[in-house]
Amino acid sequence: MTKIIKHITFVFLIFPAIAVGQKSNGFTIDTAKILANKNLESFVQSLETDSFQNFGNKGAIPKPIKEQLNNLTNGFSIANPEKPWRCCCTSPRHLPKRQLSFLAKSKDVLVLTYKTGGFAVSTHLLLIRFDNDKIIDLWSGYCGTDIKNVSDIVSYIDEVRKTNHVFNTNIVRL
Repeated sequence: MTKIIKHITFVFLIFPAIAVGQKSNGFTIDTAKILANKNLESFVQSLETDSFQNFGNKGAIPKPIKEQLNNLTNGFSIANPEKPWRCCCTSPRHLPKRQLSFLAKSKDVLVLTYKTGGFAVSTHLLLIRFDNDKIIDLWSGYCGTDIKNVSDIVSYIDEVRKTNHVFNTNIVRL
């Protein structure tokens, strides 16, 4: 009888952790750190000093990084520029949720801007620091301008800081 009670107790204690726990993908989003922009300066320094290569295709996102983004967002579906995507509430559900606007990569930083739809179209800026194809840091915010290169991102961040606007509301949305 005691063995059965131990087994039942084990199942009731462990099952919720398995059922609702975050899938282990090596990275957990620190929302407070992102909302307070605690890691933004480190990314800005990399944007100013690193050498970046621009890409026009989502295929340039390293596969392990894409897999981690899939885990973090329950499916990081993204269309290439100029390709159909879920831009509004009436878009077909089979289309990707995002559309790539800009993609650049250095030896350890990935820069993405992309659009999301719904009631209105929003542009997001996603900065990822990676090591051996694993995300080690991430910053995300809204982007109110069209990005053509990495220096545009630095200029945008500087402008937002000068005007005391915010990059995020009270949520981090990838």
